[in-house]
Amino acid sequence: MPVSIKLVVLYPRPIDEQHFERIYHAEHMPLMRRLITPPARTPTYRVRLPSDAPFYRMAEVHFDTLADLQAFANSEEGRGARHSSAAVSTGGKPVVLICEADVR
Repeated sequence: MPVSIKLVVLYPRPIDEQHFERIYHAEHMPLMRRLITPPARTPTYRVRLPSDAPFYRMAEVHFDTLADLQAFANSEEGRGARHSSAAVSTGGKPVVLICEADVR
């Protein structure tokens, strides 16, 4: 049975939310969609409540297998993705989680 693997990126509250949103949507996410091959689902979410949450935005990158995620992470494209994620995150270093679907 295939296992779904998800890379989750949690972005701390940025110094300037409007600037973050502009760069995130105009530069960072288009770059991510070009770098991640084969194309993967990449939904993103803005944290609404609580308003004082330590994280401002969450992004997911879905992979079919852990091997697919590892291949991406170890590639030149993966290094570029990590660099772009860190550069856009003006509120501090983003937190990256690797999650596996619990298929019981």
